[in-house]
Amino acid sequence: MLGCGFPWEGIHGEGERLVQPGSLTDVCGGVLTGLSGVLTSPEYPNNYPNNAECRWVIRAAGPATIKLVFVDFQVEGSADCTYDYVAVLGAPGPTRGHHYCGSARPPTLVSQGHELQVVFKSDFNIGGRGFKAYYFSGECQEVYTAVRGNFSSPQYPSSYPNNVRCHWTIRLPPGYRVKVFFLDLELEGPNSLTKTCDFDHLAAFDGASEEAPLLGSWCGRHLPPPVTSSRNQLLLLLHADRSTSRRGFSVAYIGGQWGAQGAGVLEGAARLGSQVFAASFLHPTNWFPYPLPGPLHHQRLLWDL
Repeated sequence: MLGCGFPWEGIHGEGERLVQPGSLTDVCGGVLTGLSGVLTSPEYPNNYPNNAECRWVIRAAGPATIKLVFVDFQVEGSADCTYDYVAVLGAPGPTRGHHYCGSARPPTLVSQGHELQVVFKSDFNIGGRGFKAYYFSGECQEVYTAVRGNFSSPQYPSSYPNNVRCHWTIRLPPGYRVKVFFLDLELEGPNSLTKTCDFDHLAAFDGASEEAPLLGSWCGRHLPPPVTSSRNQLLLLLHADRSTSRRGFSVAYIGGQWGAQGAGVLEGAARLGSQVFAASFLHPTNWFPYPLPGPLHHQRLLWDL
């Protein structure tokens, strides 16, 4: 049997093989129903074999959508991807799906419904390293476009699941910036030898992908200070390994907008527990306890989070 490793998700379905989460059994294709997981071509990161054909069906619970992110891609290239290719069906676009080959990574894809199919096929000669992709669904994949909001780890305040990798993207209109407050944090602690967050961790990126600049990475119980994006998007990532989970995290965010000629505009304020904070982008690194010092320009909102 051709090998494709799945370190995070279980595979199950009526009349299909069952692989328990964390199993060392390798499969090529299957039905994936976990909150998140990883797909790889056979024998990745070594070259994939010839004459391989793998088909995965990623199925989210309920009405949730699925996000697929390719982090590595090297498949034999051709003009129409007729030799070796990866096809993705169930995302917006051609009815026969998107076909990808060559060395350019495919874009991030989001399903139209609760199911996404991924097909990998190789011909009789010429191969490559193959591909690696993460998928996210349900509580592990959300995009927030409101100017303020809050969210938490899966199952919070109960322990988050093991073997998950979750993405939360805050995407505001151009001209806005995002400020995230950490209201609660309890993750598996750092490595006792390296003192770094080698196991479970929460990371913030200054953009919409993990390739954006890192704003910070945290674990354990130390509550981080607020973080601010430089533009209109911010990504939070939770990585949990195979063992030891904790309560997780809870965050709140609000968006601030730059005014004309760089003048600061107060877009809102948030009540976090007993304190009220206001977003002043006249001073983009500071969020002042209410009331704010100095004159305020265009004060608009006050809300509870």
